Amino acid sequence: MCERYVEAVRHSRELGIEILEAREQSVRARLPWQERLVGNPDTNMIHGGAIFAFLDQLGGLANALRVFPVFEITPTIDFRIDHLRAPTPGKAIFGEAECYRLSDHIAFVKFEAFAEDSDEPIATGLATYMRMQVDNAATVVAGEGAA
Repeated sequence: MCERYVEAVRHSRELGIEILEAREQSVRARLPWQERLVGNPDTNMIHGGAIFAFLDQLGGLANALRVFPVFEITPTIDFRIDHLRAPTPGKAIFGEAECYRLSDHIAFVKFEAFAEDSDEPIATGLATYMRMQVDNAATVVAGEGAA
């Protein structure tokens, strides 16, 4: 399900997100280092905006896993990211997202991101997402319909 979601969302494909592990309410994935994602060519590090987009996508996946087999659209309401240190130049980023609470209308997610060569986080974050059930959402994500 996570791999289908990544394939269905163009900017997830463009980022090259690789799903490593999916659990009942959390997901772990990899953002490969790519020259086109570098923010400053002098540092060779992945841009913070690419890391933000990566973690936001993982938040949507964590939400989807939490409510599975029901499918919901979960637009981001609020996202706070703390960049704790610079990512390692030329290295991939690993991210983890967990949907730790659901209310009737809101999903709550926490994140961590790590450089490929370290167990020390480069970023942490919290986000909220609106829960929206859409009748044909599952078929759209599966590529069977139009949005």
